[in-house]
Amino acid sequence: MRESAKPEVIVAGSLLALGLLYGALALGEGLGTMADTGAGFFPLIVALVLAVAGVVVLVQSRRRTPGDVTAPGAGDVTSAEVGDVTSPGGGDVSVEDGGDGEVRWWRIAGVLAAALLVPAVGDTVGMVVTLSISLVLMAKIMGVSRWSSAVLFGLAFGAATWLIFVRWLAVPLPSGTLGLF
Repeated sequence: MRESAKPEVIVAGSLLALGLLYGALALGEGLGTMADTGAGFFPLIVALVLAVAGVVVLVQSRRRTPGDVTAPGAGDVTSAEVGDVTSPGGGDVSVEDGGDGEVRWWRIAGVLAAALLVPAVGDTVGMVVTLSISLVLMAKIMGVSRWSSAVLFGLAFGAATWLIFVRWLAVPLPSGTLGLF
């Protein structure tokens, strides 16, 4: 019988691949100088964080052995132990039953597709709008049950992105041909 890949290894590989792809795209935009950063400077930092996170997750997953036992309350809780998770807002997040460690490939593919939406249409639609829509899609894919919660999350993320990058750091983000944020 073929042994399936551990979820941690898949997450690590996905983070590393996304970081490398994002880094290559960022280098194509130009880094500029420390005094006058180019369009690819901040995306390169994000790419480095993604790649480092992938390596850290991979190293941590390799350090664990199948016989590792975690003390109660000190480790991960499986979905079989939790059932449905209720957020402070009241029942917005659901966890699938069967904490069998099985990889849900459709979720991985969906999140990656939503992430690739950003470089694909960010320049046309506008970066803040595209990021917000991508986060809404990712939230729904990962199990947020209410559309209102997912949309609120996307709007909050978009507002925070605009405030931090455009307003506070004065980094011009693409507003797109539609003239949106």
